Amino acid sequence: MTVTYYIGVDGSGPSRAALRWGVRRAAECDATVVLVNTVDDEWGRIGRDAAADAEHQAKELLAEESDRVQALHTGVALSTRIVHGGTAWELARLPRPEDLLIVGTHKTGFLRGRVLGSRSVQIASAARCSVAIVPDTTLESRHDIVVGVDGGDGCIPAVQMGAQEASRLDQDLLLVYAPGARAEAADDRNPQSARVLLNAAAVASATAPRITVRRRVAHRDPAEALLDASFDAALLILGVSTRHGESALIGSVTHDVLMNINVPVLIARGTGAANSSGTLASTVSAY
Repeated sequence: MTVTYYIGVDGSGPSRAALRWGVRRAAECDATVVLVNTVDDEWGRIGRDAAADAEHQAKELLAEESDRVQALHTGVALSTRIVHGGTAWELARLPRPEDLLIVGTHKTGFLRGRVLGSRSVQIASAARCSVAIVPDTTLESRHDIVVGVDGGDGCIPAVQMGAQEASRLDQDLLLVYAPGARAEAADDRNPQSARVLLNAAAVASATAPRITVRRRVAHRDPAEALLDASFDAALLILGVSTRHGESALIGSVTHDVLMNINVPVLIARGTGAANSSGTLASTVSAY
């Protein structure tokens, strides 16, 4: 089944950063691309002319961005779509679970908080598929794939996807375990730390046997540790938690990473089932 990349576009700098990132990846992975623009229904309340003008502007924007895609990669299968309503929720509902949703973000600074203050956080929370959030920053000369592991089964799709990305890009894979205040004496000699990283490395090696897998335990705030570890990385991949069979949810660490983003971040969603390497489940909660 062909995977579709849904890319949210609005003509902004972050949107075009996401567009460049997504189209290049789609070309490499033979995925189809759908460019999506949202029209707020509030324009209809202002008046029919305002609604028609907003619809016309959306069509012009999509035509312009389509031309931009064709200039970047002529062989990509491309279509466009206009949706109506709130941007975050309408974007999140479009893809199938196996698709990828890609959005840009203005968040490139260091402003931490617990509220859903970023549209990318809202989208990552609402989507049922994997979501890539791309900052409007320099992405050249980056190397290696970083995956945050926490010991829960929710991070298995992240480790598997990280191994696949490392293999595809011929890069090393760095597994980072940052238990923070949740574990005492968390270092490489701690049995729990060693077990979490060894199990994650086994999943990665089973997924892509030829890649180089490195492991690191970080003795600091998990979000800060992940951002520091991925400062020059090509991609940071995080998993999501699964609770009582409900939809996979992003945790507080992922929220803080997205609010302070400095690298493309991929939120990996999957079945969460343990593979032949064994489960990653432990006593710590998911990111």
